[in-house]
Amino acid sequence: MRLFGTLLLTIALSLVSGVSISPTTAYGENSKNARTFPPLLNCQESKSRIDSMLDLHFYYNEMNDELSQRTIKKIFENLDQNKVFFIKQDIEYFENNEKNISKKMKLNNCDFLFEIHKIFTKRVHERMQRVKLILTKELDFNKTDYINIAKQGWPISSEEANEKIKKRIKLQFLSTKQSDENENKVRERLLKNFVRLERKFYELDNDKLYSIFLNSFALAMDPHSAHMLPTDHDSFVIHISNKLEGIGAQLQEKDGYIIVRAIIPGGVAQKDGRLKEKDKIIAVDSGNGQGLRDLIDTDVDQAVHLIRGKKGSPLKLIVLRKNGNTNEKLSIVLTRDEIDLKEDEVKTEIYQSNNGKIGIIKIPTFYTDLKCKTKIFSQCKGVSYDVERGIRKLAEEGINGLLIDLRNNGGGDFPESVKLTGLFIPNGTAVQTVDKTGTIKRLSIDESNWIYKGPLVILINRYSASASEIFVGAMQDYGRGIIVGDKSTYGKATVQIVQEIPGTLGRRTDGAIKVTQSKFYRPAGTSNQKQGVLSNIVIPSILESYDIGEEQLDFALPTDVILPAKGFKPLQDLSFLINRIKFLSQDRINRSKKFQDYLAKINKIKLEKNKLFPITKDYYKIIEEQENPRELNEENLYNIKSLIDENDLQFMEALNITMDSIKLSGNQNFWVGMSSK
Repeated sequence: MRLFGTLLLTIALSLVSGVSISPTTAYGENSKNARTFPPLLNCQESKSRIDSMLDLHFYYNEMNDELSQRTIKKIFENLDQNKVFFIKQDIEYFENNEKNISKKMKLNNCDFLFEIHKIFTKRVHERMQRVKLILTKELDFNKTDYINIAKQGWPISSEEANEKIKKRIKLQFLSTKQSDENENKVRERLLKNFVRLERKFYELDNDKLYSIFLNSFALAMDPHSAHMLPTDHDSFVIHISNKLEGIGAQLQEKDGYIIVRAIIPGGVAQKDGRLKEKDKIIAVDSGNGQGLRDLIDTDVDQAVHLIRGKKGSPLKLIVLRKNGNTNEKLSIVLTRDEIDLKEDEVKTEIYQSNNGKIGIIKIPTFYTDLKCKTKIFSQCKGVSYDVERGIRKLAEEGINGLLIDLRNNGGGDFPESVKLTGLFIPNGTAVQTVDKTGTIKRLSIDESNWIYKGPLVILINRYSASASEIFVGAMQDYGRGIIVGDKSTYGKATVQIVQEIPGTLGRRTDGAIKVTQSKFYRPAGTSNQKQGVLSNIVIPSILESYDIGEEQLDFALPTDVILPAKGFKPLQDLSFLINRIKFLSQDRINRSKKFQDYLAKINKIKLEKNKLFPITKDYYKIIEEQENPRELNEENLYNIKSLIDENDLQFMEALNITMDSIKLSGNQNFWVGMSSK
């Protein structure tokens, strides 16, 4: 069995898969635009990686018939995520004939994978013939077509699949057509996009195909295990470290071009000032001696791979910029640097209320400094370090209460959640874990870290997950804070370990595996798995209209309970205070016209969840909203100037609840004052 390197990264992590940290097919090293390396994966290597995952996994230790069938299911879903190419009989054939693929793999036989891909390319060709036929004629909007946005199964026949893709074409036409754009140009643009998609499927190399297989196997065990190709692993390290080495530009692929979607604050591109949002990067010289590489019709992940690079290394970009009615071509040379991802850092602000000053802390993710962790006796920065610094700063300003916003925080570094808990309680167990042997470990708090003892409100939503749930669960168990927001958090109570695979044949790394190694439990012994942490006070949110959470994912591990941690005892009973504040909050919501209009919108979405929508210009926005319920506008991700948004009804009501907690607790023994050491 192949050995895995653990020096750089063998840390327990808790990340929610709904907040994706990296694409599953992002490896560009065999592409026309990347340095050529020998193939990374084959059948034998795939078996070795599967064996390693099974050695580590919390529940599974062998690839049985059930895992084989789940894996086959996931291969089909990963290849055809919208279920428009394959038909039902394709899946049924392999489910019936490949009941134990591990037996074949022992004989170094992975033919089943290439047979599935062969059928996939055949179905893609069939569907693309239909697409080309549709887009060479005017689209008929006189006949009303309907689309179901609910979770759908596989088409029963090729005719049904063709009808499904025709509806998607009409939907894309309506959703992308500019008001002054000629219909023929729209159809031409859509056709080019489909041709690019077809070519991408045909050019799927062996490394990507085997990685899809390995990811499918990982997902067959549970929703949070994964296989990472080298650039996937790079993206993972960037996410968990909150740092990258590059120029600081967020890219997207549109109509065959690589577009600058946003310039990251504090990055090389922003400091230089020449690269702008909406610029098209048409070629790049990575500085590796291979000269300029064309980026037109290149996958965005391949473009990112070429543009990222070591601190201090040169990068040349050829850029097209719209200047009136013409396109201006620019050559921009930059030097890569290490960039802190400011948008994901802890942010603080003060809100002046009638009841005093409220400190606000926004925690977008549980990041940590991975490089620092490899050094002995180093004080490493991370989310807990930044929160502690933020609390001390807020305490100097004389805050009377604290509101922590954990909405959309999908987790991150497991130890950071424990350190964060220690800032708010004096001692005791922050979280308990159970591994595959049944061994229970209790992670305790260092009393010297306790710096905040005042009124505390924590705002959560359905996307608050994993490490967020460790912190929130502990605060609720100890009676240390009031949890408000959506009815519950996401419901992920599993811990993953990431192991890097040492590089071979000139590669810096051969990727990594992320495997669910344990489950975590609250200090009281209960589990957040599937059910999440329940809010003490619910504040309505549009996310409650959607099917979001661990229980919605295939093959999620079950929930259970263990005994409370030894010596566990709540610090205080907040139930009386919570009941009084809940009444006041509900009264405000009932009297607020804005909230009542918001509730009407929520109820409308609930009623429309299983509705057939007519594909018209009036309905495509509703369908898009149903498929992407996040309320955060990603276009403005780097332009948030204040944590306080009066149009954010949930946040403003959380502020009101914090004011209530300050006022009603008064001199009563709900809080033990505030400390600023």
